[in-house]
Amino acid sequence: MTTEIVSYSATEAAVAGLAAKYAKVVFDVTKPEGMADAKSAYKEINTHSITLEAARKKEKAESLAYGRKVDAEAERIAVQLDALRLPIKAMIETETKREEREREEKVQAEIARLAGEEKARKDAEEAKLAADRAEIARRQEEVAKAERESRERREAEERESRRKIEEQEREARAKQEALDREAKAKRDAEEAVLNAERDRVAAAAREVEERERAARQAEEDRQRKEREAQEAVAREALRKKNESLDGWAILSNFVKRYAKVEEFDGVVADLNKHLKKAKR
Repeated sequence: MTTEIVSYSATEAAVAGLAAKYAKVVFDVTKPEGMADAKSAYKEINTHSITLEAARKKEKAESLAYGRKVDAEAERIAVQLDALRLPIKAMIETETKREEREREEKVQAEIARLAGEEKARKDAEEAKLAADRAEIARRQEEVAKAERESRERREAEERESRRKIEEQEREARAKQEALDREAKAKRDAEEAVLNAERDRVAAAAREVEERERAARQAEEDRQRKEREAQEAVAREALRKKNESLDGWAILSNFVKRYAKVEEFDGVVADLNKHLKKAKR
């Protein structure tokens, strides 16, 4: 069986020539002459493309008409065959469907039986689970009740224990406060005694200090009076001495003046002796 289409032969024959002519040609379309050559070649090749498309449409139209004719003839013959075939098919399908229906009924019956058994099993399991859940719930309630009672007992015991502890703490605080008050009273009394003793000692110290101060003052007064008396005696002695020295000075001047006077030689000698003693 050949697949050659006669109406395509001329175009196919032209392809070889066109390939030989244009396959490796590179047109310089940047230039006017090159652009003109490219357009001319395209127009020549496109003419064959138009011819090929027209032939294709014609061939397809003829083939579609033939295909419709082929389909119509086959349908006519098929109607005749169906008139013979379909009654037989109906008889076969009727019997086949009956057998299939019986098999399906058996299958459905088995399925229903199994479903019933499964349902019964599930119902039994559900009943058992319900009973188990009820038992678990009952036990949980018992445990919860026991825990509540235990918690309540613990809380009551804790409250009682806290009450006793608080009572003991209050008693201890009261005792401690009483002891603190007693100790404070004792400290206050001791401090009062110590303060009184310190005041007494301070008063005695002040008295001793006052006596000592008075004694020092009396001694200072005595010493001052003694110094004043000594100073008065010394001044008086100095005054007398100065007076004596003044007299001796007068005598000394007399001696110096009359030392060479013969009649006074003895008197001057005695005066010199006295002057020397006075100076000592």
